[in-house]
Amino acid sequence: MKRCCSFAACLGAAFAMISSGCGDGTPEQAMTRAAAFAERGQWKEASQIAERTARKHPELVAAHVLRAMTAERCGDRGAALDAARRAVELDPESFEARYTLGRLYAADTARASEAEQVLLKAWKIRRDDLRVKILLCNVAMAMNSPRALGYLRMISGVPEVKDSAALKNQFAVSFVRKGDMTSAQRYFAAAFRVGKNDPEIVLNVARFYDGCLRNSQVASRLYREYLRVAGNDAAGRVEAAARLSRLDGGK
Repeated sequence: MKRCCSFAACLGAAFAMISSGCGDGTPEQAMTRAAAFAERGQWKEASQIAERTARKHPELVAAHVLRAMTAERCGDRGAALDAARRAVELDPESFEARYTLGRLYAADTARASEAEQVLLKAWKIRRDDLRVKILLCNVAMAMNSPRALGYLRMISGVPEVKDSAALKNQFAVSFVRKGDMTSAQRYFAAAFRVGKNDPEIVLNVARFYDGCLRNSQVASRLYREYLRVAGNDAAGRVEAAARLSRLDGGK
């Protein structure tokens, strides 16, 4: 699931850390300027300010968190990881520091196990945060871990997402990975009922009927439905059209 894990939410939380507890107007002003650059998409300028602030105030956890996020946006994953690790070292009980480090690890499938360890510690600090629950689920699914279903069930207790197409889709994918196609079909059908106007959901359900159930009739109908709702998703349109052509040609 990718919802509720937005970069903007992380950035907002980092600035909340600064304004709520730095006690020194100088770093706060610097970080406010960085925020203004970030909001305009000027990540290089924001990153430079965050880096200078972290050097000048090495004890300021929020500066390292912001440096991690802006460095990531500038494509410097090494600097981003260094900054996130430093933030965790400074304050092991900082949720934002641990979440940022876990999120960076989660972006690399080779570090999925490390991501899970860091994110579990973040979850223990703030058990009601939906972002960390979703990332834990994503990481477990990347590892093909049986724990994915447990994380999904944990997420399903959150009122704002329990009936969402995205959650039902994620349950379906988890069952596919377990080889339980009956349960997967049930959840994909539920996901489609809720998200029939969501291109991502429709295309994923079509792929399932095409690749897993080999039901060309249903898959063709779903690919056509996807093309109706796809909007400007050029890559998805190309994929759906190619798959539809193959299915129609096989009749």
